[in-house]
Amino acid sequence: MTAAKVETPSAGVVKVSGDLTFATVLQVRKGLLDQLQACGARCTLDLSGVDRVDSSALSLWLVCLRQARQLQQELTLIGVPADFDAIAGLVGLDAELAASA
Repeated sequence: MTAAKVETPSAGVVKVSGDLTFATVLQVRKGLLDQLQACGARCTLDLSGVDRVDSSALSLWLVCLRQARQLQQELTLIGVPADFDAIAGLVGLDAELAASA
């Protein structure tokens, strides 16, 4: 298991790397939400560095999406792992995911 990490490689971009699973999501949640909020009106959440996901990753994304809507922020999701996409499809959130990409 690789610990999840959140960083801001450039203005308006927040990158998550490592595993986003039940064991790691709570470790990065607050930092991720803080960095997304600091992005301003437009922010890109880059998941290209994420190795493994489970349903907790989808839950975290929904929390991020809810915060973005509250802030009236445009949040774009890139680098979505195939497993993340599959979980979203399994629970019927694939259209929501596609709207963010």
